[in-house]
Amino acid sequence: MLMLRHAGFTLMEVMLVILLMGLTAAGVTMSIGNSGPQQALEKTAQQFIAATELVLDETVLSGQFIGIVVEKTSYQFVFYKDGKWNPLEKDRILSEKQMEPGVVINLVLDGLPLVQEDEKDESWFEEPLIEPSSEDKKKHPEPQILLFPSGEMSAFELSFITKTDKGPLDVLVVGDALGRLTLGRPDEIR
Repeated sequence: MLMLRHAGFTLMEVMLVILLMGLTAAGVTMSIGNSGPQQALEKTAQQFIAATELVLDETVLSGQFIGIVVEKTSYQFVFYKDGKWNPLEKDRILSEKQMEPGVVINLVLDGLPLVQEDEKDESWFEEPLIEPSSEDKKKHPEPQILLFPSGEMSAFELSFITKTDKGPLDVLVVGDALGRLTLGRPDEIR
């Protein structure tokens, strides 16, 4: 009598294939998630661009003035109401963004750095201006970049900078007066 053998896979073979597929998927996921500092800076810059474009669209729709306050390690959006700038705090996307450790922000407005080395602390007015307290400055920060209801904004260059063992890395965001934002200078070919 002839014995026929049935073709098929054993449970052990199926489990081994599933294990190998899982290890391969984990390896691919780990390599994709482990982006370098340049990619991390570009992601931070793209998040800034996306949030700013969202806010710029909102200024056009609402007719409200909105500004961006840039600090050395953070930025935040503020709106103008009752003669004061107030931070957007209750919005998860638009609340103050702290940079990752080691990342700093450098802002240049209209081709000039934010703080000029040759500036003098002298006032042009006869009486000294009343300086707001540091608590009032934190509560109502003055923006450096203004977003107008017409869709225009202050022209600026914003660099996200980090230091690596190979030297400093930076990613540049350029905003022009017409409200256009680009990653890098518009005339550069990427």
